[in-house]
Amino acid sequence: MGNIGSRVSELASVFGAEISYWSKNKKVELEEKNNIKFQEVQTIFSECDFISLHLAFNQETEQFVNKELIEKIKKGAILVNTAPNELVDLEALKKRLGNNDMTYIMDHSDELSADQAKKLSKHKNCIIYPPIGYTTKEASKEKQEIFVGNIRNFLKGETTNKVN
Repeated sequence: MGNIGSRVSELASVFGAEISYWSKNKKVELEEKNNIKFQEVQTIFSECDFISLHLAFNQETEQFVNKELIEKIKKGAILVNTAPNELVDLEALKKRLGNNDMTYIMDHSDELSADQAKKLSKHKNCIIYPPIGYTTKEASKEKQEIFVGNIRNFLKGETTNKVN
């Protein structure tokens, strides 16, 4: 329930959705402010109609959505993954998609191997979006400004976006 998850919950609440969330840390102030409730991740996967995944990829989250969670997904549910594909056990997902009893919607298709994309795209209940979030006019202009700024700073001998 970081920035993206919080925004998704705000948008879903406009449509009258009951919002449950899981996070490493409970967000008590968000629960009170936005009328949402914390639940264990297994409960969310087994009870919710829509599951929206918004986790950063790291060692702790690799294959976070594992075979066990994929098998728990409620029949008829929709799993939306806007996070990196490494968070999902794609082999277990392909098997579950074969049951045709849930839907998987994903972006980050540019991160799939050709073989993974081919196997997933066989399933009508798997919707694969191309990476389009960075193709807006605003994003393109911002990328150009960052690029030019980085070159200017380099030529001045200044550091831009230094990571320690």
